[in-house]
Amino acid sequence: MTWFDELRTSALVGTVRHEAPAPPPELGVLAPVGLSREEFLLDQAAMADVVRRSSRTASMPTDAFRITPAPVDSKTEATGEAARLLELLLHQPPVGLGLRNQLVADWLFLAAESRRRVPHRQLPALFLLAANDAAVYRALNPAIGTRGLWLQDVSPSWSPRSGPAQDNGGSGTGTAPGPAEPDATAREQLTSDWSSLSARARLSLLKIVGTGVRPDDEDLLERGLDDKAKGVREMAAELLNQLPRSARARRMGARLAPLLTVKGLLNKRFDIDLPPDPDAAALRDGIAPVPRNGEPDRLARLDTIILGAPLDVWITASGKSAEATASMLKEEPRILAVLATVAAGRNNLEWVRALLTVSSDARLLHCLPVAERERWLERHIRHGVDEPLSLASLLRELPQPWSGSLAEAVLKIIAGKDGGRLASVLADVLPTALPAESTQACRRLLDRTDDDTARRRVLRDAVQYQSFKQSLTEAFR
Repeated sequence: MTWFDELRTSALVGTVRHEAPAPPPELGVLAPVGLSREEFLLDQAAMADVVRRSSRTASMPTDAFRITPAPVDSKTEATGEAARLLELLLHQPPVGLGLRNQLVADWLFLAAESRRRVPHRQLPALFLLAANDAAVYRALNPAIGTRGLWLQDVSPSWSPRSGPAQDNGGSGTGTAPGPAEPDATAREQLTSDWSSLSARARLSLLKIVGTGVRPDDEDLLERGLDDKAKGVREMAAELLNQLPRSARARRMGARLAPLLTVKGLLNKRFDIDLPPDPDAAALRDGIAPVPRNGEPDRLARLDTIILGAPLDVWITASGKSAEATASMLKEEPRILAVLATVAAGRNNLEWVRALLTVSSDARLLHCLPVAERERWLERHIRHGVDEPLSLASLLRELPQPWSGSLAEAVLKIIAGKDGGRLASVLADVLPTALPAESTQACRRLLDRTDDDTARRRVLRDAVQYQSFKQSLTEAFR
């Protein structure tokens, strides 16, 4: 048996049954004295590990796996204060990890704008961070330079294919993939092969068509209303809801108009009747049939009619503008919710704006251009139209940084008696959402005597983030 075999046997059966061997003479080492049998075995095992490692020879890569040497980096390396700040963020961050990651992404964007790159020695630490943070990952290129791209190419763990899932949030300027275009082949396949397709295939293809339903899809969707499969019929009706000039929309409008009556002399309002039991044509258009047991859900039938009818039916019935018509429905929250679904689904900005005068439905707000959305939120915050906490989710979804006037309105609420609650809810976005000009206002709020720990922490984070970002900006000038 060889020395290695003897050692393995001693380890397996124990030193009482098989004493560990002395090192072979050719190694030129003497066995230590004064050790127990167990210590002697461990000593020999450690030496055996060194011997095995040192005796290995590197295998030459085949042509298929041969690594191409890194090309010369053409970009200028970031040096001085810029390099020092990146090293500080990567190895000894002076802020919390969430803010650290955003500041690293900010550093990368500033480097790209100034045509400078990450120092080569910082690339490994940067790639490890980017593997777990999508904002940093999106900002890597072109700031990592030629050497960074080479490292991504030769190291599977750093390659673009293994990065974190790409999200569409954050305040970075990376390019996110746009929405997928409707698949023209799905439309063609439905037109030519409808009868031969399974119900599941027809439903799947209709969903693809629905990613960008067009007026010329009407004939296809009308065919779907006659399908034997309930799921296909429901999907066809749902997609036709997005076509307010379709024949089905006119049919739904004809059903809705008789149900709407305006009452009142000074304070006009709608009196809305419930629809009757559906006839064959109404059933085909997707209105629920009379149930075998129990009472019919007439409110659900009304919802179906409203969803499919043109919005102009309401204006015709009221004789007023969309905004005035919406005001006449402010005591009808269910109707307003259905109309919000219609206006948002059709992206009808006239009705979106009209409904926002009486509703704070987030679906409506998302239809507005960003600047208009900010103004709406600012107005509601300043005038106390809605509880600020109810608007927190909408504030979180705004592009960053916010406008100075919106930031001022939010900070005014945070500075109030119960402002700590809003600060807590916005803790992870407020430091990056506030513009640089809000830093002094945050400092003044911090200078107050305040026992609200959550509020102080958020304000402190905002000041630290903006101060460090200002240092980054100056370092790249």
